[in-house]
Order: sequence, then structure tokens, then C-alpha cells
Amino acid sequence: MNLSYFIARRIAGSSTTGHSGTIIKIAIVTISLSIATMIMATLVLYGFKNGISEKVFGFWGHIHITDSKINRSLELSPILNNNELKTAVASIEGVYDERDKDNYTKGGVSRIHPYIMMPAIINRKDDLEGIILKGVDEEYDWTGFEQYLREGRFPDTSTKKPGRDILISEQTARRLQVDVDDKLVIYFLDEQEAVRKAFNISGIYKTGLEEYDVKFAFLHMGILQDVLEWDSAQVGGFEVFIDDIEDAELLADYIYNEILPPNLYAQTIKEKFDNLFEWIGLQDLNALLLLVLMTLVAVINMSTALLILILERARMIGVLKSIGANIWTIRKVFLYVAFWIMTASLILGNFLGLGLAAVQKYTGFMKLDETNYYLSEVPIEFNWYSILLLNLATMLVTVLFMLIPTYLVSRIQVIKILRFD
Repeated sequence: MNLSYFIARRIAGSSTTGHSGTIIKIAIVTISLSIATMIMATLVLYGFKNGISEKVFGFWGHIHITDSKINRSLELSPILNNNELKTAVASIEGVYDERDKDNYTKGGVSRIHPYIMMPAIINRKDDLEGIILKGVDEEYDWTGFEQYLREGRFPDTSTKKPGRDILISEQTARRLQVDVDDKLVIYFLDEQEAVRKAFNISGIYKTGLEEYDVKFAFLHMGILQDVLEWDSAQVGGFEVFIDDIEDAELLADYIYNEILPPNLYAQTIKEKFDNLFEWIGLQDLNALLLLVLMTLVAVINMSTALLILILERARMIGVLKSIGANIWTIRKVFLYVAFWIMTASLILGNFLGLGLAAVQKYTGFMKLDETNYYLSEVPIEFNWYSILLLNLATMLVTVLFMLIPTYLVSRIQVIKILRFD
């Protein structure tokens, strides 16, 4: 039998009283809390990134195709609503990077539809409110937007003849003090005069993306074509939705280089709204700092417990040395004990962390200020690969660091210990 393992098992089983027993219990509890914190931080980070990204991409799509002369996001420059182009883009199932043949996309394009965006002014009881109107047609899929509809219904975009329905945000409705089925007067400005049109509020939405909700309203694209004096074959651009977010840049490059004519340009939403995605990227740094701090806490607690255990077992170390046990055999005894403490801590920490995460995911009891965080509750996204990696890394780092306190074993002198009563 492995002597070090046998002694370590006896120590672990008997360390329930005295100073070492208390210290080991405290170490297990504190390390478990550190692990639970790291698990929650990881799951919340994935939840934030996925939750906010899904909202942004649901609002805008993943890739925009516009006129290549456009250098600002809302300039009005028509392009042809080309069915052949849409079919070619929609048929993309996957592409690879010309510079790296092994870099192949995980998916392709799921759908594409045209849109027009145009600034306007809402007039309501002598109040003027700036708004950006997003026009869509029968190709637009409202399915992903249903979760954001608070009241009413979506504008009917299924007909060729545009109706006067408009979908506004909850923030806009609150500021203008209007509700579903109320009337709005909107002024469209062109080079010659203001065009006045009345609309019926068909529905009210709220995505939680305050920056967008406060500015945008949806309506039938045909209305904007009439105001701009465009024909039915002219649109402002195309929104492209893809299967996997990570493929956006590669697919955008492929669409631009292989499909689009010279007058059109493909741009990812990450490039278009880089400030928001830079803010999301900063959360990775915050999470990394938290993981480092919690790992440091675990290492310090483990080192403290192990040092006290070594000092308390100094007489045992002296006896082992006196009967010929080498230093490494004795050090392995305490490394086994450290492994046992970490295993117990990981089990308890995972139970606490995953349990709390599951409760939050299905109840949403921890709330957030949606104005600042874009989400109404703390998001949870279970990523089992990251959880497994976190557990293995924590175990490996902590046990390796335990080599340092076990060095104390070599400093204990047999004669002084055995003579001590």
C-alpha cells in the first residue's frame, strides 16, 4: 500500500477535533465559497455576453449590406432590392477562410430581408420628439421580436399596400403619454418641405436596449418609399442573420468579396456599434480579475490550513523521519490531504454555485437596472466546458501551490521534536 496515501487518509479521517480539524473545516467552507463565486461569475459573464448580443443582433441582424458610399449609419442612399442577390446570400451554408483553410464557419446564413431607416419628427399635443423610423416589409420575421412586445400587435407588413400602423417603444410611449390605438402625427423632412402623415399605434415594445428603444419605431417600408419617392424595388439595405455569431466576420468578408457588386458593402454589427461590444469585452477582464482574486483566496486558505496541520503533526513527522521515511514521502502525505480538502471544497462549491445559478435562471430573483445593464435581471448561461475547465484549473493551481508549505517538513529536526514533551 502507498504509505503516504494511507497516512493521509488517516489524518483526513481523524482531523475533526483540535485546531487542525477546525482549520480544515474553515478552509473547506472558504474555498467552497470562492469556487461558488467563480462559477457564478463565469455563468453570469456568459449570460451577459449572450443576453446583450442576442438583443442587439435581434434588433439589427448580424451583417448589414448597404451602398458602399455610405459612411454614416443613417444616410439615405437607395440600393436595388435584388432577389438574385438575396437568394445568393441566403443560400450560404458555410465558408472557409482563404488565408486559413482550417478556419471553417460553424454555420451559414439563416435569413435576409430589406429595410429602410429614416429620421422623422413626432408631433403630439404640441410636443416634438425626434425618432428614427425603421421600415420593413413582408420578408421581415417578427418571431425573434415577440418577446419584446409589451402591448398590442406588430404592424401589418404582409401587404403590398402600406398601412398606417406603427410600433413604438415603451420609453417613447411614456414620454408622449400615448397608448395602443392612439394617433400620432409624424413629419418627414425633405429638401423642399415637411411631409405630414398620421399613424395609428399598433403596439408598444421594449428590448431593454435604452439607447435604441428611445430612438426607433417600426412601420411598413412602403410608407418610407413613398415619402422618399423611391419605387418598390429600392431599399436602404439588407439585414443578414446568421447561424453562429462567431462566423460574422468571415461571412461578411465572403459576402463582400464573392457575392456583392462593387457598389455594395457588407459590414458586421460589431463593427458598426463597436462601442457597445467593447463594453461587453471589458466584462471579460472584470471576470478574469475576479477569478484570479478568488483563486488567490483559495490558495491562501489552503496554505494556512496545511501549515497548521504540519505544525500540529510535527511529532508524527519526526517519527517518520526517525524510521527512515524520506522527505518526499512525508511531503506527499500533506499533498494528499490538500487534494482531499480541495475535492471536498470543489464538491461543495459546485453544489452552491450551480444551485444558486439554477435558482437565478429559473426564478430571476436577482434584478438589475435595465437602463444601465440592458437586462432586467442577472443573466445565467450554463457553459459546461468552462465549468469543467474552471474546476480542473482551480484544483491544479491550488495543489501545485501546496508544494511550498510542505517544504516546512524538511525544516523539522527529528531530535528537537522527539525530545519535546
